[in-house]
Amino acid sequence: MKLVLGVISAVAVAAIGSTVVGQMTPADSESGKAGHIITGGYEGWWNATPVSGSAEGLPRETVAVNTRTGKIVDAFNRTRNEAGKVTTVADVDYAVVPDPAWPANSVVIIDTTSGKVIEDFLVTEDGSPFDEHGRPLGSSTH
Repeated sequence: MKLVLGVISAVAVAAIGSTVVGQMTPADSESGKAGHIITGGYEGWWNATPVSGSAEGLPRETVAVNTRTGKIVDAFNRTRNEAGKVTTVADVDYAVVPDPAWPANSVVIIDTTSGKVIEDFLVTEDGSPFDEHGRPLGSSTH
């Protein structure tokens, strides 16, 4: 019986883990509240710290731009992060040049060194990304 429960638990953890890994999520948001505002930024591969500790090949600095407004809504600087400091939008000197090719109603992640879009994802009007089922993250509907 313990073996069966152990296997079921391991499968459940693996399934949950594979659902969460790789999603763009609003960090520190007030999920589930109507009209919530993204207050902690977005998390993804571009601002992750690899288990190996090596950030080789990852962008040193990125900005997240809302394609509805053309404004920077989040920023990440790996040097500041490695020094234990938070990066705010004001810490990054990057001039956004909106591109008509950007996907509508989205956030684009731009590597500030190259100026290239390295990731994009759809967001609601308040900036919440959608989950794998097309529902805004934090929504309580199933």
